[in-house]
Amino acid sequence: MIQFLRNILGLGPAEPTKLRKKPEEVVVKSAVKEMVEDELEMDFTSIYPYLVSQKTQELDLGGELVSVFHKTENSYAPIVQAFVMMNIGKIDENGEVDIFHLKTSNKTEDDYEMFDKHSLINLDNLELPFVFWDFSDEKIEYDILSVKIAALASEKILSKKHMLEAHKMLNSKELLVSIPRKGLIFVCSNLLDKEHITHFMNLHAYAILSDKHDLEVLCEDLFVVEEGEVVNVIGITQLSDVLREGNS
Repeated sequence: MIQFLRNILGLGPAEPTKLRKKPEEVVVKSAVKEMVEDELEMDFTSIYPYLVSQKTQELDLGGELVSVFHKTENSYAPIVQAFVMMNIGKIDENGEVDIFHLKTSNKTEDDYEMFDKHSLINLDNLELPFVFWDFSDEKIEYDILSVKIAALASEKILSKKHMLEAHKMLNSKELLVSIPRKGLIFVCSNLLDKEHITHFMNLHAYAILSDKHDLEVLCEDLFVVEEGEVVNVIGITQLSDVLREGNS
């Protein structure tokens, strides 16, 4: 059962962590708009899960019903799951698609579970394939998967279908997943030599600490995935400390 809580100026007192079991190409970034329900017809085929840091400036989480995707005592901020509505078939001449925050402040937990069910089905069906990341300025000796920068790239970690695809592409039973900033995801095998794992962690740290594409920080920790589902978290307290110091 997903843990629910109302987010009013924060997420309240610390709660036990509950994990869901579950390239350099720049793409125009669509801004999330607040959804006015009277103006939009509810379309369950257009609902998607949306991971944000509790410190997000992209969404207004005040009073919203959300679920905790990742939270630990030492993390910079909890990662919560909200919902957005977007019609990926309607892209304007600038390559942008309208994204609307689906407000849940007046919804029930049953409503939330219904949104969750439909949004994950839609995420599974989303055409946003993993590709092998081609370093143009550095040759590496192991494979990293990524996708183009996109609104729902980080959310691929929620999709068992997409993560099983990553297992197959990397030929590894255990994956290490980075979702450092909104719209980014990087995946490698977690069974690599220590030096390669360290290299991947350094890339993750660079993505956290650099703001090259003006994307919000999402998560400084790394996730271990087995059989398509998150089974463990590698906390990186040094990055948490830097993020807190930068926002103190």
